[in-house]
Amino acid sequence: MADLLLHAVAVLFQPLNLLILVAAVVGGTLAGAAPGLTSTMAIGLLVPITFTMPTESALILLFGVYCGGLYGGAITAILLNIPGSPTSVVTALDGYPMTRQGEGGKAIAIATLSSTLGGIISCVVLIFLSLQLSRLVIYFGSPEYMALGIFASAVVFSLSGDSVLKGFIAVCIGFLIATIGIDPTAMHPRFTFGITEIQIGIPEIPAIIGLFCVSEAFRMVDQATGKPIAQKAVSGLRSAIGLLPRLWPTITKSGLIGCFVGILPGIGALAASYLAYAEARRSSRHPERFGKGAPEGVAASEAANNGVTGGAMVPVLSFGIPGDTNTLLILGAMAIQGIAPGPALFRENQDIVFLIFGSLILANLLLLPVGLMLARYIAKAAVIPVRYLLPTVAVLAITGASIGYGHIYYFWISIIFGLLGYVLQRGGFPLLPVAMALILGPMVERNLRSSLMLPDASVEMFLTRPVCAALLVMSVVVVVVRLVGARRLRAAEARTEPGPGA
Repeated sequence: MADLLLHAVAVLFQPLNLLILVAAVVGGTLAGAAPGLTSTMAIGLLVPITFTMPTESALILLFGVYCGGLYGGAITAILLNIPGSPTSVVTALDGYPMTRQGEGGKAIAIATLSSTLGGIISCVVLIFLSLQLSRLVIYFGSPEYMALGIFASAVVFSLSGDSVLKGFIAVCIGFLIATIGIDPTAMHPRFTFGITEIQIGIPEIPAIIGLFCVSEAFRMVDQATGKPIAQKAVSGLRSAIGLLPRLWPTITKSGLIGCFVGILPGIGALAASYLAYAEARRSSRHPERFGKGAPEGVAASEAANNGVTGGAMVPVLSFGIPGDTNTLLILGAMAIQGIAPGPALFRENQDIVFLIFGSLILANLLLLPVGLMLARYIAKAAVIPVRYLLPTVAVLAITGASIGYGHIYYFWISIIFGLLGYVLQRGGFPLLPVAMALILGPMVERNLRSSLMLPDASVEMFLTRPVCAALLVMSVVVVVVRLVGARRLRAAEARTEPGPGA
């Protein structure tokens, strides 16, 4: 293990790789800070560029953007009350009031320190859990992997969006799309409509880039107002260091909340920030200060936000199942590089595993100088009018995949899935279940067919194997709990609605 650690450090500190990581963290922070852009869009736009890069450099680039993107939105949320990304909405609740009180610099310092420490905490959990889970994979056969895919899908559609039904429909759309192409067992074309190119199936990377990046470009058309935004001064960036002893319990607890929320597929950093913020307020001696400029509110939100980074990588490395939209794209990029996450990764590519660990740790450490030294400049660059961002994002998102693959078919895939994503969003359907099912569909189908080919194959087999049965039961429980919660929420809203005579 010492040799693997030294090898990872040597690779990370190669001048070119270190430069790539610094540039990635800065670029990801800029993307996260710019209203309308997100870490998911930044990663999606960069994935085609990684096709021609060495594996180590490609991973370093993507993980740097991943960590920087989740943090960057805090800058504009605190200084301008404009969350650069949805995950920074919670940070603005106390960050912007601190800016109005003349403590914007202190708020940014708290956010930066909390993001760094929360990310480091999640990396420690990632290293421990992924190594332990990789040893449990010996108990997994085809039925267990099939059940794991179903469980991940159930979690995603149950917790994505306000409607369980729309989440379920979104998953079904993703699974249906995943069947397009040549049947891997019978070798018959499915849903190809006589089009030769479709026989290779729907390529994951262009489809996902279309769903998240191209559709976002279409959505940005409605927001292309380009109104100028007033700047706020940034000062006192070092004044928050003295608050660390007071904030340390909140940062630790929130980082752990973010990490374990990130492990659950499809929940995401926004939910982690809300949960950590609610817990910090509940356990505070002065809950009345929250929403009025409480440093603990900023610390809780940002520690949980970046705590998701390590947690979301746990199911990716251990089972090859993405934890959120960012890791969904990273998983696709790893597949393009010939890396197959899962148990084989820990046996055959341990150097890659330790490089991922090191990249996440170093990227989170780099948030300190990037955030503390460049905040005032990033805040100015982050208010570029949407009318200038829109054409750049649209062109890069649409052409990136086709250039990376070298065929016009991928160009059309990006456009078609961009339109699909835009239509689904307008209809209130979440996109993450579609993308997750697109990734998980082949895995579920392949392992289901392999299970049914076993000598003792039967329906009872899925309920008599302990791990498989446990995963299937957990899938049902997740859905039932979500349905019961939704029903109670509707009943509570009905009770609070005024009567006809009110």
